[in-house]
Amino acid sequence: MWYGDGVRFDLLPVTRAMWRRRGRRLLLHTPGKNVRVAVCGALRYPKGPFLFSHGPKSVDTDLFIALLNKLVRRARRTGRRIILVLDNGGCFTSKRASHALEAARQWVTPIFLPKYTSESLNWIEGFWGHTKDTFFSRMLTKKRDSFYAQAVSRLQQLSRPGVLRTLLRPARRTPERT
Repeated sequence: MWYGDGVRFDLLPVTRAMWRRRGRRLLLHTPGKNVRVAVCGALRYPKGPFLFSHGPKSVDTDLFIALLNKLVRRARRTGRRIILVLDNGGCFTSKRASHALEAARQWVTPIFLPKYTSESLNWIEGFWGHTKDTFFSRMLTKKRDSFYAQAVSRLQQLSRPGVLRTLLRPARRTPERT
């Protein structure tokens, strides 16, 4: 079973909450214009492999079709059908995406989650959050123009065999001493 979804990685961080004095505006200094990487990815439950396609703007049908082609190639190579769990995002439900899924039905069977369901049903959502919090939060770039290439390089590292097993491994608990 594979889980698929789209996500965007941004050079400029999103500040969700921050303390400030009441009535005072808080200014955050940024390096200027944002750079983003849109990614459409699929992850086999529970520990990989991970396949993805990427683009410079936003997750769209073209990225999904590129990912679907990679999934079909993998299914042909391994001889195993892929069950792909997707949410009801526009890039997965568009006419072009529907035609591409129909053409790939011999190798890929899509399962669409019901509309307005919790993000916790799509297992890759947690993977994206974990990746943003750990893998990408430590990524520094010297130049704004190099962010895209470095982000894609980080994602390619995740698609190497065995990397996800170590990344997604639960932390070992050490016995408490009394």
